[in-house]
Formats: sequence, C-alpha cells, structure tokens
Amino acid sequence: MRILWVNPVANVVKLLLILSIGSIFIAVVARGFDWRNHWEQIESRGYLSVAVRESEGIYWPEGNELTGFEHDLILELERHLGLPIRVFAVRDLDDLYRALEVGAVDMALPGTSHGNDLSFPTSIPYTYTDIGLVSSPDGDDRELLPTGLLDPLAHAQAAEQLLNDDPQRTAVYEQGRLSAELFTLVDMQELHAAIVDERDFQLQQTVFPTLDFQPLSSESRPISVIFQSEEDTTLQNRVNDVLQLFSESGMLTQMLDRYFGEALEFDYVDNLTFEKHLNARLPQYESMFREYAAQYGIDWRLLAAVAYQESHWRANARSPTGVRGLMMITLNTAADMGITNRLDPEQSTRAGTQYLTSLKGRIPARITEPDRTWFALAAYNVGLGHLEDARKITELLGDDPDKWIDVRKHLPKLALKDYYPWTRHGYARGAEPVVYVANIRRFYDTLKKLYPQQGEVVEPDRLDALPEATVPVFPGQ
Repeated sequence: MRILWVNPVANVVKLLLILSIGSIFIAVVARGFDWRNHWEQIESRGYLSVAVRESEGIYWPEGNELTGFEHDLILELERHLGLPIRVFAVRDLDDLYRALEVGAVDMALPGTSHGNDLSFPTSIPYTYTDIGLVSSPDGDDRELLPTGLLDPLAHAQAAEQLLNDDPQRTAVYEQGRLSAELFTLVDMQELHAAIVDERDFQLQQTVFPTLDFQPLSSESRPISVIFQSEEDTTLQNRVNDVLQLFSESGMLTQMLDRYFGEALEFDYVDNLTFEKHLNARLPQYESMFREYAAQYGIDWRLLAAVAYQESHWRANARSPTGVRGLMMITLNTAADMGITNRLDPEQSTRAGTQYLTSLKGRIPARITEPDRTWFALAAYNVGLGHLEDARKITELLGDDPDKWIDVRKHLPKLALKDYYPWTRHGYARGAEPVVYVANIRRFYDTLKKLYPQQGEVVEPDRLDALPEATVPVFPGQ
C-alpha cells in the first residue's frame, strides 16, 4: 500500500488523532458502554422538566400564589419522585406539544382529555371527564359562526367527527385561547360553540351559567400525564407508580373534591334558598354588619349582601384559590387590613368593610352614586387595576367609562387575547364582576324591602339593575 505524505505535519496530527480515538474506543469497550436510561439521565441532570397548561383551576397565578389541580399534582409528584421539578407554564397547547416532541421537556400535563389516537405515550389516568360542546340555549341563530377548539391535538378527532356529522359547521383553533376566552366568545355570540372538556366547563360554570354543556360521547375520556415518544418508559413507569399510590390512598379524590366539589354540586340559588338563609344565618351576623357598616359609613344591608355573595354567610367558607371567611379575604388583604384570623367572622367583616370602603374612596371623584358603589363592588371582586383596564377599553370603544351600565358591557373583554395583552394588568375573567355586581344588587334590593329604613322610599326594580342579556345572573356559592 502506498501512502502519500503531502503534508507530513498535518498527516502526523491526523494519525495521532485516529490513534487516540481508537484507544478511547478500546478502553470504552474494555469497561463496557455506560448507557443511561431516561430516568437515570434525569437523575444525573438533577431535575425534571415539565410543561403544563396555564389555565384557571389547572395551573394559575392567584395573587402571589400558584393554584390549580395540576399545580398541586406536580407538587406531590415532586415530593414522591424525590427530584426538583422545573415547571414551564404554557397557554398555547401547540407550544406544549411541540416542546415535548423536540425533547425540551421530559413530560407534560395539558390537563385535557384524550382518546386512543394521541401520538404521545401517556401515564395511567389521574382523572376522567367528558368531552362536549359548550353553547348557548339561544344559539340556533348563530349556526354560521365557527366552533372554537381548545386542544388542537387531543380534541382533534372529536372535532373531525363533529364536522363530518354537520358539514355546515366550521371549527377554528386560535393559539393561546384560554377556556374562559372561548366561553366569553360563545357568550358574546362571536362563536357558535366551543369543544372543551366538561372539567373546564365546571371550573367556569358559575361565571357562565346560561351556557350549556352537551357531551359528544357516551364514554368519559382519561386525563393523563404525557411523555416523549422517543424515550424509554423508565420515567413513565415511575410516574405511574406514584399516580397509583395517589389513587389507592385517596389523595386524588381529595384533590378533585377541593377543586371540583362545589362545581359538581352546581345549581341555581333561587329566592327560596336566599329566604331560608335570611332566617337561618343572617340573625347571628346582623348586629355585627350594622356595627361595622355604621363605623365605615355604608349601608349595613349592602354589606350583608356582599357577605352573602361571598360566602352565603358562612364564617368558615374556604376557596381553593386561598380566600377565606365570611367576606372571603385574601392573605394580602388580611395583612393590609391588619387582621390575623380570616375565619373569625368579626375580623373578616371588619377587613371586608374597610377594604370595600377604601376601594370606593379610590374610584375617581367625578363618578357619582350609584355607579360609584357598583364600581367599588366590581373592584372588590376583580381588583381595581382590572376595573381601570375595563374603563379604558370602554372609553376607547366610544362608551362612557364613568357609567356602570357601559363598563359592564366591556368587562368580559378582559378575558379575550384581542384585548388583555394590551392592558396594564393583563388577563381577568371579566364576566365575573358583571354577574357579581348584579347578584349583590338583587340581594341588596331584597334586604332593603325586608329592612326598610325610616324615610326611605322603596323603588321598583330598574332595568339597569340587570346585566346585559348575554351575561347571566348567578348568585355566589
């Protein structure tokens, strides 16, 4: 064999490099290959990376805290797997699936149901739900409008079947739309319907009680953790073991009850229920409402109506989002108002009255009564910053930002990505304060008729006491 040494130095370097690689290869073979499975790679890295859908009740910021079923599930998985978990919250499910596909995350929790056609490996189910159509009972006149789609992958087969059954129907997936946005668009008659899981609907049902959920299948579908297709099953097996433990211990049932218990017992609270609570619960708090209302210069009947909307006059009321007590006070508000026990009815009433009064004082001075009070109530529910965002939207769209009847029309737009990215305080369930204020006004009117004050003229119900026709009235839990 003839070797040409065109560049002796370069060829010597190449030869040495080849010999070095060869010696390394021989050494590796002598020791045995150090292949590591997926779980061992994660352990070596020191953390597990997880993508999760950012949505209310799933994984969602509430003040300074994160809440949601999947949020709590991730915390428990972290504790039982014994590794830190880095969480990446994603609003666009396209991005979540793409991150998993390219290996940017180890696993994902989309929080949506799936069929057998899902292209990713899944864990054992941690819960089940139905997939269906959310629509308005008066939606027959909007058949030409598109149907919104929450999950472009896991719900694709159901959407395809729906379109096959109804060739006149069209479906649309808009990146980053939250379930609350889809419901808002259905409520505002900009979508014919939305294809979602019943679980998502239950989480929003108190805000959109006139919308209906109709299952698309007779069988419930699983909700699972999903994994990379190209990796082995070592991570999947460990997650399955932990989920099985959670199921057998009853932990999953407890977590489901925490976030969905009240939603599963959802019903309309009619006047008979309110009258029953008037007789059974109000007497024990009436003198306290009168005392703090007088101290802060507001009508005790309004304060009682707020407390009923917040807790149904239950001193031990609790919410999965962290609010507590008769007036459902947050931790931050409790600290600002100087109370230490939110479940103490007197402390809760004092803090709630003080907070409502302070909000009313921060409403622009040019806004007169009764709009001033309705704005303060809306701020108590959604926050003053979000209320101001809605007032700015109202003004930009040519309506009066100082009139509640105009602002309530535009508050639901805070849940639409066409608007909230451009606001100062971002996303909010804007339909909720509209319902909230309407409920309190109804309770307040009833209390004024039952407890008239000297010289007070009881007025008939006014049309502006009702919310917009597309925004339903629903009493609080």
